[in-house]
Amino acid sequence: MTDAIVATVEHRFAGKTPDQLFRAWIDPALLPQWLAPDPYDLVHAEVEAAPGGHYRHDIVGPDGRHVVIGEFLRFDPGRGLRKSWNYRGPNPAPRPEPTFVDVTIEPEEGGSRLVLTHSGLRDQAEWSHYDGGWRVCFDRLDKLSL
Repeated sequence: MTDAIVATVEHRFAGKTPDQLFRAWIDPALLPQWLAPDPYDLVHAEVEAAPGGHYRHDIVGPDGRHVVIGEFLRFDPGRGLRKSWNYRGPNPAPRPEPTFVDVTIEPEEGGSRLVLTHSGLRDQAEWSHYDGGWRVCFDRLDKLSL
């Protein structure tokens, strides 16, 4: 057995504050506007925005329905969060254990820097399902008026 993959994506957001970016991660009205890469749509978002709170994202695309459920394990408004990521959908193969998404947000001159670390992935092939998606989502978030 190999060690689980830990992968990181970094994005700089001009003109967006850490508080605005944090809110984009927890506001059910904002999530559908950015948290799904084309041609997918986030059609349902439930968020219990609190430490230990639960969330659910239903995403629909050409290959069917994708559901992500989890719990906020760290919840630090304006600074970041950690959540379990339990994916159920057509790809990659289902897994019994969650992966974890850590988001760190820092102020920078003229905007903010966001670092996402996705850990617990089985291998590089599993990461390849997420890497491009996270980058497209961040591009969408960058264009969103918050």
